[in-house]
Amino acid sequence: MGTPPRLETEATRAAWTPTPTPEKLLLTVEGTPMPTLASTESTLPAAPYGSIKVWVNETSAEHRTAVQEMAAAFTDAAQVDVELMFVSPLLLPNLVNTAVLSGTLPDIIIHPIEYTAGWAERGILNPAAAETAVNQIGRDTFDPAALELVTLNGQISALPSDGYKQLLIYRTDWFDEANLPIPDDFAAMYAAAEATTDRENLRAGFVIPTESNLVTTHQAFEQMALANGCDLIDDKGEVLLPDPPCREALDFYYRIVNQFSPIGVQTDTSTRNAYLAGRTGLILAGPEMLPLLAGLDEALPPTCPECAGSPRFLAENSGIVTEIQGTENTAAGFSNLRNLGITNAADVDTAVAFANFWFNEGYETWLGVNSERKVPLRWGTADNPRQFIDSWGYTPLPGGPALADLYGADRITQLREGVAAAPRWGIRQGQGALLTTLYEKLTIAITLQEMLSGYFNPAQTIIEAYNRVTAQIPNYQYDRDLENETQEN
Repeated sequence: MGTPPRLETEATRAAWTPTPTPEKLLLTVEGTPMPTLASTESTLPAAPYGSIKVWVNETSAEHRTAVQEMAAAFTDAAQVDVELMFVSPLLLPNLVNTAVLSGTLPDIIIHPIEYTAGWAERGILNPAAAETAVNQIGRDTFDPAALELVTLNGQISALPSDGYKQLLIYRTDWFDEANLPIPDDFAAMYAAAEATTDRENLRAGFVIPTESNLVTTHQAFEQMALANGCDLIDDKGEVLLPDPPCREALDFYYRIVNQFSPIGVQTDTSTRNAYLAGRTGLILAGPEMLPLLAGLDEALPPTCPECAGSPRFLAENSGIVTEIQGTENTAAGFSNLRNLGITNAADVDTAVAFANFWFNEGYETWLGVNSERKVPLRWGTADNPRQFIDSWGYTPLPGGPALADLYGADRITQLREGVAAAPRWGIRQGQGALLTTLYEKLTIAITLQEMLSGYFNPAQTIIEAYNRVTAQIPNYQYDRDLENETQEN
């Protein structure tokens, strides 16, 4: 059957890892010089250190322009030079680990929450500096659930910046024609995927990323697992993947993807394109789809048959689910959150001054770029406690109206409220460091693709996943006889 995806992925990731020297690291990640802007009056505390290095996990031209402007304004205000590096999210964990080895860590890392706990436990992040920053900015101005997620041993490990909910998007016109219910539980999802699959006309019922190289492959399954009450690990440190809720979630995942998805490995791009072309009834994706459904991006226009005469056809004929219920009478959403981390390589005063700037003078500039996937986790200011959160969804998008004008006020409430309250594997159980390792090594994504590629059936996949996860836990104490458990089930 060829080389297993696990080995192919590990070989590819090894090739990405840069040589651990500062020079090679800088060549691997593209740096961008700052523009020179007019000076602004500063209200920031004096920062004694003359420069700061900031890594940002966005690489688009729009993000570069916005962050360059923010950096230039901070330089004028605080008299601190800013070295920016725009890092692909795919490369971020490897580059951070390389920077640790080479002694070239930046001072600030804008990063997904999956890495926060692990980096804090390894000494990469400085929780004391984050505590100082959040207290200066105003702890009460942040989403309390977001602060809870980054709290480790009584201190926050990083400052919550922004986030978004993962969406199940479906074709309401097809659902109405087939008299299908809203696909907000496993049974309705499966029925809808079956009803909207039409192999002869190249139409798949359900499309999600399945490529072993993508964190979104892990995230799609994690949402289905959480929907079925499947936690990765409990607060004692026992891995729960062999338990019935996880087995049932994996079985559902296998059946719906294996039977109703396109043949071959899928990516974020193929998932997006399938929906825009009218070739699938349901997808799991982020809210970056929302402007695309309305035809607001000339580079990625909807190409469904009905879209030629009505560019906003998909926006008008798509439903959104943010919480799914499994077979265990539980329901869950899934959110991607982003944090600002201050590293242990930073001068604390300078880094805290930058964090102050990020969440005050620079915050609305940051939130304004791809705002559909940046629900603010700092809700407002002391004087205006909901300044940022209440404006989300009501600011015009580039090339078109605001999300609220396209999808309505009720949809905006659905998308922005409770972003940080959604469950995530391991974090609230105090096991976030394990999640960091699994995302860095793509353990779950690799195992899932191997199953879908025919290397394992679901029962064998549970054993493989359990063994690979527990292998990442030093001195693991809860080994189980999974072979016998599988036979009994």
